[in-house]
Amino acid sequence: MTLAHEIESLYRRESRRLISVLTRILGPGNLELAEDVMQEAFVSALREWTRTGVPDNPSAWLLTTARHRAIDAIRRERTRRTFAADLAMYLDSEWTLAHAVEDAFGEGWASDDQLRMIFMCCHPTVPLDGRVTLILRTLCGLSVPAIARALLTTEAAIYKRLYRTRQALRDVRFELPADEDRPAALDTVHTALYLLFNEGHLSTGDKPLLRELCRDAMLLVKLIIDESSFATSQTVALMALMCFTAARFDARVDESGRLIPLDQQDRSRWDTSLIRQGFAYLWRSSGMEATAATRFHLEAAIAARHCETATFDETDWGSICRLYDRLIEVDGSPMARLNRAVAISFRDGPQAAIPVVEGIRAAGELPHTHAVAAVLAHLYARAGSPEPARQFLDEALTQARTAHERELIARQVDRARRPG
Repeated sequence: MTLAHEIESLYRRESRRLISVLTRILGPGNLELAEDVMQEAFVSALREWTRTGVPDNPSAWLLTTARHRAIDAIRRERTRRTFAADLAMYLDSEWTLAHAVEDAFGEGWASDDQLRMIFMCCHPTVPLDGRVTLILRTLCGLSVPAIARALLTTEAAIYKRLYRTRQALRDVRFELPADEDRPAALDTVHTALYLLFNEGHLSTGDKPLLRELCRDAMLLVKLIIDESSFATSQTVALMALMCFTAARFDARVDESGRLIPLDQQDRSRWDTSLIRQGFAYLWRSSGMEATAATRFHLEAAIAARHCETATFDETDWGSICRLYDRLIEVDGSPMARLNRAVAISFRDGPQAAIPVVEGIRAAGELPHTHAVAAVLAHLYARAGSPEPARQFLDEALTQARTAHERELIARQVDRARRPG
């Protein structure tokens, strides 16, 4: 493994814990300073390890360096900034500064700080459109282009959201939400982790599948589930959905790194252990608090239908369409309706689905994604209408943001054109 890959791997493992601890010490209002301190620690690692090699325990080296950088930052900034309210009196004194910072970096705080960090991003004073953005950027480490894709907006809009959100954090305390604010905050957290998983499932980077992002999302959901006072039926259903989806990863990319569509995947390579976990979580969610089925329950149920059939031809599209009908009642988003149209096309034929997708297009919905044009190209090709298929294929290829998306779209349309 090269040094760059070692640093990248270490970043994925430790950045979430580091930014959480640093934010606890420095306070939410100094989030940018916390990010700078963390960045300095990783730059120091790159510089030092280039000269001396990677140490036996790189995580410990990084934590020690981050602790020292935090102390330096506090000494440098304490006459100009206000730090975490519960630690301020200890950070102001040289007698207690080092001990307070060292104590904050102790193992006992790691999970608590990460949980507080997640919910801090969802504080009621943070703008609604900035909460998910902040979690994805600060806690989950996604790039601005990746967030823009996940939220179906532009990079400029994301930069503006991040600026407004950081401004709003100036008066926020690093604590868990009050009981009355918890449901709304948890809904935002669920959405953010769902989007994080989706970005790993279909990446905006060079690789079409980034398992580490999916793993991070699953670890954060598990963190909430393990805190029984916070976990809800939706939390557990979201975990079920992630398990069912992650179970297909080994069959989703071929040896050359190309995406394999669902109907061509070798289902013997699906992870049966994860599928069993998915069913266990789905069953567990159904036995929790009495609430109506949510989008995560229904999406998990749809994913379960795919996982319980041995071949694509055996898929129960009637059942899946009924689940999508219920999903539309709960979450009438254009993406949910687009996915429902695809299911209808396999149940009733492409001609039945084309008007539904054309309606989504005519309404100007999903303007920042290639998905509508790609689905229309595929449907028209299956329906034997080459000219509209070609037009929508050109449009989809222009809108697609990555090479692996363009390759999959073109290959799927080409397959649909062929007899049989």
